[in-house]
Amino acid sequence: MVYLTVCLPTRNRQAYCIKTIEAVAAADGDDFEVIVADNSDDPAPLADFFATTLKDSRFRLIPPVPAVLSMVDNWERALEEAQGRWISVIGDDDFIDTRVTGLIRRLEVLHRDVDAINWDCMIYQWPDNRPTSTLASIPMSSGISVHPKQTLADRLFRWSEGKRRPSVGIGIYHGAVRKSLMQRIRASYGDRYFEHPVVDWDNTCKVVAQATRMVHCDRPFSVLGACLASNSAASHSREVMKQRLEAFERESKGGIDLVQPEFPFSLIDPGASVCLTIATLTAWFCRTYAIDLTGFGPNFASAAMDECKYCYTREEYDAKVSCFERGFALWEGGQWASLFKPAPFVAPKTVNELSGLSDDMLHIRETGIAPATPAEFYRFGENAIMPVEHLLAGTKVFAL
Repeated sequence: MVYLTVCLPTRNRQAYCIKTIEAVAAADGDDFEVIVADNSDDPAPLADFFATTLKDSRFRLIPPVPAVLSMVDNWERALEEAQGRWISVIGDDDFIDTRVTGLIRRLEVLHRDVDAINWDCMIYQWPDNRPTSTLASIPMSSGISVHPKQTLADRLFRWSEGKRRPSVGIGIYHGAVRKSLMQRIRASYGDRYFEHPVVDWDNTCKVVAQATRMVHCDRPFSVLGACLASNSAASHSREVMKQRLEAFERESKGGIDLVQPEFPFSLIDPGASVCLTIATLTAWFCRTYAIDLTGFGPNFASAAMDECKYCYTREEYDAKVSCFERGFALWEGGQWASLFKPAPFVAPKTVNELSGLSDDMLHIRETGIAPATPAEFYRFGENAIMPVEHLLAGTKVFAL
């Protein structure tokens, strides 16, 4: 019986995807499957790899179709093939430890109505994506807690924290959602698993709205990798980010438009940010499905100011401030524009120069470290965190 389906959508990053497949295939166990949904322009690299190298019945390849699919549609067809009781999605330059099935089984015993689980992630930049000093991150805690649903809804839909990102990690991307919940989501939202081009946060909104019980584990079970071809890598260059956003919008034609007249902040503006991308998605979701947005206006003004604090250069700061100012001037008659008062720019003294522990997160300079892939970094990081077998046994303390 397939207990967990890991969906791996991919487009034109075949070399990274093959590394990810090889790393996951090294795992023991037969209670999981991996579905690789290839949306690449050239089908040959993955097709040849599956035909000649990968001899593993736990893996299935969905080949490209003649016309390029949007990211939404590629994720959609991967989910349609899932046979597992639980489903997870990772990127093609990421890694997941399939022993997470043990965590899910344990949480099903502790919380019989749990239908969404998330865990903390390690963060790692591939060696080709280190144009400046970079830090990898390893979460050090291992606790388990239940997400209060109303608290998550306030953070996500109304941005109650006033921070650049809502601290809501629940969802199918680097998390696990019970298949029955995904089927309920599909029945509730237009007979689709996914709708909006910002597909991971689209799912987060729907899980928060529909889940019965959501549980979080502090111990990491996956790695968010960032290769040179990733969208996160594009954030290092405004021109590259603009090109990728234009390509993303072009390939998403026919679906939901990234430009929302009711939320007139430009995502192709030089000062656009991940903060703005998430806000555009949540604003669309709440308008579309009549979710109370009370407090969103002033809270988002606070979040925009928080985003402006995270600038390395005066040029980046000026671009972000101008982008937000233009949007606030147009949004809802400019009624929130006066609340956007970002602090003056202060150049950081150092940028990713210091390794160390901060708020239960170990940050490590990636210059000179041995791991060359997210999977290797995960094994490296496991030396510093709670062993899986101890976590599943409920051990509170362990010794190396």
